[in-house]
Amino acid sequence: MAIVNATDIVIKIHATVDGVPADALVHATSASLSISQDLRDSTTKSSGGFQANLAGLRSWEISGDGFVDFTESGANIVNTTELIAFMLEDQANAEVEVSFGLSGSIYEGGAFITSLSIDAGVEENATYSISLQGNGPIAAQ
Repeated sequence: MAIVNATDIVIKIHATVDGVPADALVHATSASLSISQDLRDSTTKSSGGFQANLAGLRSWEISGDGFVDFTESGANIVNTTELIAFMLEDQANAEVEVSFGLSGSIYEGGAFITSLSIDAGVEENATYSISLQGNGPIAAQ
């Protein structure tokens, strides 16, 4: 059995920051991929009193958390300042991916940043939370 180490699961936003390609969210502490399937009710009088369904729309969302860092820079990272700028620039349909470490599994698709929040408690590390809603299919790469 090949259990994946959660530390190796990375969210990437394929963006260009100051003319340089940037990917991984800086200081990430969690990552989540959620894929949902809506159902369409197809119950009839002959369903024997049980609900019947047909497949409906599918959707997906990527979310994550991390420590706020407005200044960290370097190859292949997106810092908090860049995340805020990216969202405010109305970057429609950003290319995003979730990679599952050494297993080599990568899922990629277009998404909108739907929320970005920064939380800062007294004498605590400031953290950010980000959610991206899929726009179209997500596919294994």
